[in-house]
Amino acid sequence: MELRSPGVGKVLRLAVAVGAQVARGEEVMVIESMKVEIPIKAGIAGQVKEINVKVGDQVQRNRVLAKIE
Repeated sequence: MELRSPGVGKVLRLAVAVGAQVARGEEVMVIESMKVEIPIKAGIAGQVKEINVKVGDQVQRNRVLAKIE
């Protein structure tokens, strides 16, 4: 499953690392958009296979942020 950015913003923090096991609904990272923090949560339970951003990165809408299998 791909986690995508819901809009334009900046990666504020990462809550997990590659290889971590996550539960459905668990916070994976937080994006800040117009001074609002938007939590990006796992849509499925599984293992984080990729994180394609780092803290401080600017992201566009629909950018793939991470992959969970």
